Amino acid sequence: MIGRALAALAAAVLSATAGPAAAGHARPLVAILADPSGTETTDLIAPYAILAESGAVDVQVVSSDLAPVPLMPGIGRVKPQASRDSFDRAHPEGPDMVIVPYMMRIDDPARSAWLRTQARRGARIVSICDGALVLASAGLLDGRQATAHWASRKTRLKRWPKVAWRMDARWVDDGRITTTAGVSASVPAALQLVRELAGEPVMLATAARLGLDRPSIAHDARAYQLAPPMLQTAAGNLLAFWGHQKVAVAAGPGFDDLAFATELDGWSRTLRSKAYAVTPAQGAVSRHGLTVLGVTELPGASRQAKLRRGEPIPLMIGDITAAYGRPTARFVALQLEHPASFAP
Repeated sequence: MIGRALAALAAAVLSATAGPAAAGHARPLVAILADPSGTETTDLIAPYAILAESGAVDVQVVSSDLAPVPLMPGIGRVKPQASRDSFDRAHPEGPDMVIVPYMMRIDDPARSAWLRTQARRGARIVSICDGALVLASAGLLDGRQATAHWASRKTRLKRWPKVAWRMDARWVDDGRITTTAGVSASVPAALQLVRELAGEPVMLATAARLGLDRPSIAHDARAYQLAPPMLQTAAGNLLAFWGHQKVAVAAGPGFDDLAFATELDGWSRTLRSKAYAVTPAQGAVSRHGLTVLGVTELPGASRQAKLRRGEPIPLMIGDITAAYGRPTARFVALQLEHPASFAP
C-alpha cells in the first residue's frame, strides 16, 4: 500500500514538473543533429546518452541521410537513427527540442532551413559548443545572447556581430534558444535539459545512475587561453612523431556511450596519440541504442582506454596525466574547456 502510494506520488511529481510535449508525443521528443561531413564526438553523444538515460524523453540522432557520421577528432562513426526527411515524415508536428553539436560543415542551407522551420513551430533549439556557429549561420541568434567555445570568439565576433556573445556562463538561455560553452559543457547542460524536460527528481536520479555531479552554470570562458606553455606542450607532442601512439577504445554490446565518447575524444587531442573505436564488423550498439562503427582490430595499439561510470572527463584526464604528464592533460582539458586545464 505504501509502495503504491509512493509510486503515485512520484508519478504526480513527474507529471507536474515535466516540460510540455508537442501534440501527439507521449513524452518530449528530442532530435540531435549530426552531419556526414563529421560531428564532434562528445557534443553529439553526451547529450544523447544523458537524455536517453533519463527514461523521460525520446531522443534520436538525425542527419541529412543515413550514411554513418564520422566522429571528430577520433576515428569512429555513428549510425544516424533517422534522416531529416524520414524524421519529418514520422513526426510532421516536429520535435519538442533540437540539439545541435559542432559539425565540420557550419553552413548548410538545407539544414539551416530545417532548423528555422522547427524554431517557428516552437521547438526548443539547443547548441552544444560551436554548434552555436551552426545556429548563427541559420540566422537564429541575431539579436540574442549566446555563448560557444572560447577559442572561436574572434571568429564569432567578426562574422556574427548581431549576436551578443557571452563568456560568463556554461550555458545561456535566450527565449527558446539555449547555447553552451565548450565541449565539456555538454554534460552539465544535458542534465539541465533533463531537469527542464522532466523535473528535478528525474535529473537527480539520472545524474546518480551515471555518477555525475549536479549541473552548475558557473563558468568564466575568459580564463581559457592558449598560453605559451600550452603551445610548447602542443608543439613538442606534435613533433615527437616517433613516440605517437594508437589508443583502442573498445565498444562491445551494451557499451557505455558517455564514457566511450569522452575517451575517443580526449585521447585524440593529446597530439601524442590517436584514439580508434574498435567494434565488431557490424558495429556495436550502446546501452542506449546508439550504433557505433569502428575498426575490427587495431594492430600496434599502445593503450586500451577504460570505459568507467562517473564524471567522464576527469577520469579521462587522470589517465592522460598518468600516461603523458600534467602539461599534456592540461592541454586536452583546455581544448574541452574544462577546469582541469587550470590544475597545477
